[in-house]
Amino acid sequence: MDFLDQRLSNLFIDLQRSGLWEDEKAIADSVLLRSPAETYMAYTVRKSLGDMDLRAFYDEYFRPVRAREANYQTDPAHGPQEHIEALWPLLVRDADDPDLQSSRIALNRPYVVVGGRFQESYYWDTFFTLLGLIRAGRMSVVEDMLENFADAIERFGFVPNGFRTYYLSRSQPPFFWAMVRAAAKASPDPKAVMARYLPALEKEYRFWTASPRTYEGLARYWDAMDTPRIEMFATDLHWQAHAAKTPGLYRNLRAACESGWDFSSRWLADPDDLGSIRTTRIWPVDLNALLLCHETYLAEICTAVAPERAALYRETADWRAQALRERFYNPETGFFHDRLIDEDALSPVVSAAGLFPLFAGAATRTQAARCTETMQTRLLARYGLLSTDITSGQQWDAPNGWAPLQWIAIHGLRRYGYNAVAERIKSGWITACEDVFAETGKFVEKYNVLDDRAAGTGGEYELQDGFGWTNGVYLDLVLEGSAQSWLGEVALAAE
Repeated sequence: MDFLDQRLSNLFIDLQRSGLWEDEKAIADSVLLRSPAETYMAYTVRKSLGDMDLRAFYDEYFRPVRAREANYQTDPAHGPQEHIEALWPLLVRDADDPDLQSSRIALNRPYVVVGGRFQESYYWDTFFTLLGLIRAGRMSVVEDMLENFADAIERFGFVPNGFRTYYLSRSQPPFFWAMVRAAAKASPDPKAVMARYLPALEKEYRFWTASPRTYEGLARYWDAMDTPRIEMFATDLHWQAHAAKTPGLYRNLRAACESGWDFSSRWLADPDDLGSIRTTRIWPVDLNALLLCHETYLAEICTAVAPERAALYRETADWRAQALRERFYNPETGFFHDRLIDEDALSPVVSAAGLFPLFAGAATRTQAARCTETMQTRLLARYGLLSTDITSGQQWDAPNGWAPLQWIAIHGLRRYGYNAVAERIKSGWITACEDVFAETGKFVEKYNVLDDRAAGTGGEYELQDGFGWTNGVYLDLVLEGSAQSWLGEVALAAE
């Protein structure tokens, strides 16, 4: 894969260092109007002649990526559902032109973007967005995205964080199994869907269960590179002096991006210091719960279409479920936590990630009961679920709540019969979405779940609207019938 930032060399660095762009991702995503070689040669010649107008040069040789939905004005007559229905066509893109000179990884089929600054598909965002697309009856886009992801797994061995070349060193929380399951449930021939994507599911499973992402038997987040992120290059350059004294700093920043929780006190030794990040030295409870789901679904598919392999996945699922119960649960807090690798001890952070073992069905009944109590005391807010109860200024901490974490918590609680508290999260979250929509005419990426009518704050960039996974989760929750767990009732785990 051709990395345009490498071919543009010093030009890319000078653009990033210029301070002319508020969002450095806009530089990384720009489309070249001429070849990289011609562009770089012109830049070298002009720079050798003395002072140059870098912005004018950019305007001559580049085209910025523009969000089609950015100027969309909500019809005052539209309620939230009508707004989302009108927005879907603006978030769906045609198949890419493979000859386009940019950092985009060309997709062969139509796809859905997140919105705002994120004008490409992202991995775990897509699953939650597809929940809404299925509710809206837009199955052709769902099928196209499954094919795009299966193509990516065949090509790269995994689904990239997002479909840009600079994301090819990492993935994101593995939800492809859930995408396949959702499509199979909505299909008239679910067995055919499962058989079609079994090879891709098995190949992706090998990616997550191989070194370095599996370390001493348990999964962790990782990144193949230990350099400044291309999409946040200027920001990361500020860490150079600290990185020189802190081996692996950039890899840990990147690994937090693979987690999707970029950034959170979950990954920090000091919750007030991003420089203390240690993502690769943590076994995340949510990642291991998702791999349990992956193993369980592989066993289900193989039972139907490849029975000779089903027992292997059942055994690995049983092992991982036991590991979650024994190594990630803290009886003192009554909650599931991340595990610190170097200390071989539980992290003290209470986060919404601790509800993933309920979603995966790994918790015992007693653990689920204690977990529900702790969640209500530490994380439950008026308008949904906090990501953590730590106010650090990072966007995956208090006071913010995020659509995917609400959905996982709701379905995890339902698996164990805690429907009333699941309904509290659901109704609070829907209220937050509808109140902010009433104020702004927008659905946004995160919400302040402590404050009525407040969008979320914090992070490395301005609050984005669009917004794929909020649209999807909102529609799925509003349009669902009876309150059922997405994965069905949990089998009784050993106490």
